[in-house]
Amino acid sequence: MKFWKFSTAAIATLLAVVSASGPTDGEASADPNSAVVKLTEKKFKSFLEENPLVLTEFFAPWCGYCKMLGPEFSKAADMLNESHPNIKLAQVDCTEEQDLCQKHDIRGYPTMKVMRGPFVQPDDYDGPRDAEGIANYMIKQSLPPVQLVEDASEFVKLTKKENQPLMVQVFPSNLHKKFQASNETYGELANEKRRTMSFFSIEDDAEIAKLNKAVSADLSKLNEPAYLVIHPNQLDDVRVFSGDINKEELTEFSVNAKVPYFGDINRETYLTYMSSPLPLGYYFYSHIDERAKVDKFFNDLGKKYVGKINFVGLDASQYGRHAEVLNMNPDIVPLFAIQDNSNSRKYGLDQTEHPNGPSTKDIEKFVEDFLAGKVDPIIKSEPLPTEEEIANQAVVKLVSHNYDDVLKDTSKDVFIKYYAPWCGHCKKLAPIWEELAEIYESKSDDSQVVIAHIDHTLNDVDTPIPIEGYPTLIFYPANGKVDPKTGIREHHLYTDGRDLESLMAYIKKKGLGVDGEKLKAEKQIIEEEADEEDVAPKEKAEHDEL
Repeated sequence: MKFWKFSTAAIATLLAVVSASGPTDGEASADPNSAVVKLTEKKFKSFLEENPLVLTEFFAPWCGYCKMLGPEFSKAADMLNESHPNIKLAQVDCTEEQDLCQKHDIRGYPTMKVMRGPFVQPDDYDGPRDAEGIANYMIKQSLPPVQLVEDASEFVKLTKKENQPLMVQVFPSNLHKKFQASNETYGELANEKRRTMSFFSIEDDAEIAKLNKAVSADLSKLNEPAYLVIHPNQLDDVRVFSGDINKEELTEFSVNAKVPYFGDINRETYLTYMSSPLPLGYYFYSHIDERAKVDKFFNDLGKKYVGKINFVGLDASQYGRHAEVLNMNPDIVPLFAIQDNSNSRKYGLDQTEHPNGPSTKDIEKFVEDFLAGKVDPIIKSEPLPTEEEIANQAVVKLVSHNYDDVLKDTSKDVFIKYYAPWCGHCKKLAPIWEELAEIYESKSDDSQVVIAHIDHTLNDVDTPIPIEGYPTLIFYPANGKVDPKTGIREHHLYTDGRDLESLMAYIKKKGLGVDGEKLKAEKQIIEEEADEEDVAPKEKAEHDEL
């Protein structure tokens, strides 16, 4: 079975457990009196041509998180309109501009993208969601990809204040001519990775000498440009690039070196870990004292296995439910688990053997065994549905054990709802989904349309796209081609209305053409006739008696 990487359901759940389904009050659409520009497909391209830097929010009016973001987005637009009028904020209503949202591969709401003209691939926005944070993030995006350091002392002060790693090119003057190509390569890297790191270049010899006194790396005698990654306030532990100066190796270095030896994963740092392809070892702690006891141990372990595995702490009092995503029991903390980011398989120290949490010795041995390929992954699945469960609901219940079998039947349209039991929007959709299944008689072997659902928090299954929020609705049309990359047949992400009529119209349009409205009408006629038959004998008997 194939699995998607960590940057999908795992992170979606980590973020979602904090606030469930989001608020239900307020307006997702920006204040009409604000500086936010409402974009349609008709004026989208021309607007990007006229404005070199635009943050575009793709939203749906019913989305709880969009309602939370709306007022902050409006404030940020007004702030930027005063201080940096060349930076624009715009909104696209995906319920009205479905084709435009589909072109930009919008899979959930809200999705924000940083756009630099109509012909440049946009970057996903991964910054703060408050007005000041949005404004500051976009101001930073307006700066050159590589900032030239003119004062090393000020740069050192900056490294202590930054909240994300910095990468710096140390480029002595005697190397400028010989290594011009390397300088250009660094610029290309900075332009691609600027949203997750800050890039600098220090090229004045006197300023390089000042920096040399402040950092742990030796910059006194360089035969080629040096590339450093500096973590906030960690000048005594600078990561130094070694290898051939080319795009591929510099990129790999920047991705791996920006991850701390042992940091905490939360809303602010999750993208740092998501972008690394290395396995991720989690230590769940219930209070800060527990974390403090293992801080040196994990930092040492991180240094020992640098480039092989990353380690993070996770505050179980805030994100404890994320343990379920790792197939671990969130009620037993401390705990240690590993997620392999290359295939999303999960591995964990047996909690029944360590009810009070594993020792550092146990963790170190487990990491050694994992890297040696001696640990088996934990595959999570609910039991197959019982006959009683099947009889009591029209929706086809999927678990890991029957998921592939249902998808492999390409003779039928399959519509799957991926949900979480704590998700408010999922609960709201549940009765509509049940009625939809009743109309198509999904449980019947003769049905051409299977309406199914799966608790994505309790079942490890293969998905053709990242599950970034709940509910996610994916439609697999009959006779669809199998994607060789995922092993799953052709799919469509459903982003239309969540009412019965919209769902039936979509099935008819995208699938075999089964007419849900017609089936619904026929079903009503049959039910009415059955009701009449139930009443008629009684009336006849009373008449005969008279």
